[in-house]
Amino acid sequence: MRRYSLTALLVFSVLGAFAQNRITFDTSKIDIPMTRVIWHENIDKEQKRTDRVDGKIDNFLKLTNNDDLNIQITDVILRRVDELQQEIERMDGDNNFKIGQLRSLRELLQAIAAKANDKQVAPLIPQLFTSYEECMRRLAKNESLVPVFDKLPYQGAEVLSGIFSQAKDLPEIRKMVFLKKAKMDPSFILSGIAPFENETFADSLIVIAADKIPLEVYTYAQAKKSVAARVIRRNQNPKVQTIARLSDIMNGTLYLPFLDELLNKQLSIDDIKAVTENELAYYKLLVKTQIKYYNRISTGDTPVLSQVLYKMLERKATDMFVNVMNDLHDSPDAVRMRVSDPLTSEEIYYLIVTTEEVIYTSTYTKLYDRMMTRFPGRRSDSLMMSVHFDKFKKFIKIAANYNRLDDFLKAMPELRSTQLMHAFVNGLQKTSSLEDAVDVADSYGSITNVDLQNFLKQQVKKNYETSLQEKDRKGEVIYNILQTLFKSASDPSMDLSAILGIPPVYKVDYNSIADDSGRVVQHVFFYGDEDGIISFRNFMGMFNGKPEWKVVTNKEWVTITSIKGKPYTIYANLPLDYKQDLDAKAQAALIAYLQKHNINPSFVVHRGHSYHLKYTLQQMLPSSRIVMLGSCGGYQNLAKILNVNEDAHIISTKQVGSYSVNEPILRALNENIRNGKNIEWIPIWQQITASVKNDPKANELVKDYVPPHKNLGAIFIKAYRKATGEM
Repeated sequence: MRRYSLTALLVFSVLGAFAQNRITFDTSKIDIPMTRVIWHENIDKEQKRTDRVDGKIDNFLKLTNNDDLNIQITDVILRRVDELQQEIERMDGDNNFKIGQLRSLRELLQAIAAKANDKQVAPLIPQLFTSYEECMRRLAKNESLVPVFDKLPYQGAEVLSGIFSQAKDLPEIRKMVFLKKAKMDPSFILSGIAPFENETFADSLIVIAADKIPLEVYTYAQAKKSVAARVIRRNQNPKVQTIARLSDIMNGTLYLPFLDELLNKQLSIDDIKAVTENELAYYKLLVKTQIKYYNRISTGDTPVLSQVLYKMLERKATDMFVNVMNDLHDSPDAVRMRVSDPLTSEEIYYLIVTTEEVIYTSTYTKLYDRMMTRFPGRRSDSLMMSVHFDKFKKFIKIAANYNRLDDFLKAMPELRSTQLMHAFVNGLQKTSSLEDAVDVADSYGSITNVDLQNFLKQQVKKNYETSLQEKDRKGEVIYNILQTLFKSASDPSMDLSAILGIPPVYKVDYNSIADDSGRVVQHVFFYGDEDGIISFRNFMGMFNGKPEWKVVTNKEWVTITSIKGKPYTIYANLPLDYKQDLDAKAQAALIAYLQKHNINPSFVVHRGHSYHLKYTLQQMLPSSRIVMLGSCGGYQNLAKILNVNEDAHIISTKQVGSYSVNEPILRALNENIRNGKNIEWIPIWQQITASVKNDPKANELVKDYVPPHKNLGAIFIKAYRKATGEM
């Protein structure tokens, strides 16, 4: 039962009586000339439109999670506006004056309606209306409006400034609004600085921008003819000057990651220039600088553009090394791994931790072996210390996934390995992201060492108890979920759905994936590179010439429909030439067709390399309940999928999917769906595993696939969001 304060109940009673009448100003109470009746009627219409912004006209605006505030907002729109209409009619003044007042009131309602769904603006509506009334009184007395705007936060001041665009002190008001915005969020500085180029504060704001958003300063400085670039380039601050100078250099983005080193005179532009044309030397400098930056970050320092450096490190590790080794997976090791020959252990370490979503299993294992033989003394703890434990939780997770964690821990003294794993599960609540916690959940599912499993269970339990004692809500939620997941890994009889308050984990009911007509729809994304063409050919082999299926192909996609069993339709775009973006156009055309005909796929399949996956995730429809990635699940990808559908069941693999496993999975799921059966993950996964037993390659690869009921990272995210209400 919903409870309200006494104030809320009193206002409800007033609104209840009011709601029995129309949401209009009763013009019969005051004699209004016909020339102004239409203005009042227009205001009445705006009241109704505003009442509709929360989705329905019901004389109540539910724009926030605070019902008392919602009542105040409703009172403003439905009662106080009416009172102001009456007050305007009672004012001294001619017809034009009163029309001007009514026009202004209508503009206020229009401005409020336009911003009412903005979570930052909606709570300000009562204050906005009061400020509007004060502005009207000040205008009548020829007084300045600046004091009114000074009291408003920038969101409210910005809305109100549009209403009083004819005010004599508008320039001062606009300046005030801009400064309020810039103080709240520096990203507004460069986009809004042009009208204030000659103001005394312009130069100091550029310095703030260089501190807070240096990458944007670099981008704006490149547009040399713009006002923002002019303000940047005249600035005498050393940091601003350095950024402006970099913007003049060809391939200046290669220099940006080292901005902090340039500012501190640890590197010169010539030092960086010397390595920009040598990919190996450039990568080595990135790693050296990343290690230095992370050591500073761990002591509380914040190097300028450290995130930009890490992004560049990811890009170079992927493009220049890991993708090369992946593409040569059928070549002899001497050829395949040649690109990594000049790398140190630390440099290989960063190849591993930055390429989780693209690295092949075989590439990882060979890099791991090289890493382990190249550091002095061959003690793995010395390697961790040499990188200052940067991304060590990510490294441990990946090592666990590829069955190398035991080997890595045994390469250091037992005390050190205990300390490392203790740190692995500690402090998960202290980061802004859930990534570390998801890594811990994912890692546990891959660990087979019983002693290590027990150790992690004990540490998680201790952290949970500590969080309870310290009333640390976030820590309590994280460690409680991990405790539950760890127990469930060895006890499949546990009902995770009931315990964690999330939808079923071990099965998907057939009825939940069928649409209103009883049909299930699968949507498959293919990409037009060589691998995609081969994958598509293998995929179609499951349907062409089979009596259970009808296949119809048009110029951009294929439609596969069940002839026997339950209604089941599979749509897959053709893997057209990716060099001309024809595959992307085919995907877009298919999605447009599905949306136009209100077709909602509940089963989505990604067929392609990991670097294509982001395009599939961008185009997934909210109806997606079963999602087969065919490539690494990774925290970021899991979170994106669950943002689209919070109840998605996700199948992923630790490397790029192979048709020798993908086909058995799809065949098993297709047959279950075509026969109208629920998807029971444990028995169906046993069936899939048994079906590839006689194929040595597939039998090995299937171990890298993670079924939904064992996708502890995805389950963790669902449970955390449920417990905290976050999305």
